[in-house]
Amino acid sequence: MAGAPRNTKQKQAVYEALTCLDHPTATQVYEYVHVGHPTLSRGTVFRVLGGFAANGQVRRVTLEGSDARFDHTLAPHAHGMCRVCGRICDIFLPDYEAIAKDARTDGFEIDGCEVEFTGICKECSEKMRRGAKEEYKEKYDERTQGKQDA
Repeated sequence: MAGAPRNTKQKQAVYEALTCLDHPTATQVYEYVHVGHPTLSRGTVFRVLGGFAANGQVRRVTLEGSDARFDHTLAPHAHGMCRVCGRICDIFLPDYEAIAKDARTDGFEIDGCEVEFTGICKECSEKMRRGAKEEYKEKYDERTQGKQDA
């Protein structure tokens, strides 16, 4: 008689890592879990993640140019990936579920929808603005220094 899958200490540790890390790769989950559970093998972590994804406990997120990531947020949402640092974030769209529901196809049965946005995350945008301000200030100082010396 098959019952619900056992909730082992290893599975609990892997799921805790998923809730603490932001869209981690399997390797990042392993490295996080390994600190508190040094006997837990990489293969076990990868198998647990695969099992979580297969039974719908987490989403496997595959974005172009990135290793597969895992997301514990199951509510319908899209993902954004920063072109500068590679950070992945959740993007909640008001009518996300309707995109697939109202789509018209020629016999293709839609059972899911993945939307990927690219752009620049808040932290990288702020760094770029600070860098631009510093660059502008340096150029301004160079120009005004020449006028002061004259």
